[in-house]
Amino acid sequence: MAKEILDVGAAADYLHITRATLYKLAKEKKIPGLKIGGQWRFSKDRLDELFQDGWTGEEVTEASHAKEKTRV
Repeated sequence: MAKEILDVGAAADYLHITRATLYKLAKEKKIPGLKIGGQWRFSKDRLDELFQDGWTGEEVTEASHAKEKTRV
């Protein structure tokens, strides 16, 4: 099964937030994302997990980023 990867516009729409807010959260490492060639990409599965895990808006830990890398 293919993993769904969202660009900034799709991720912002999915989360019902503005692009500016998404950029801010990603830069602050509060939303897990990956910057590739100057463009942000987001895993829909990881965004879903944030809310399933009771996301509080705190910084996404390095362990969480490592978890993402092992999934790709």
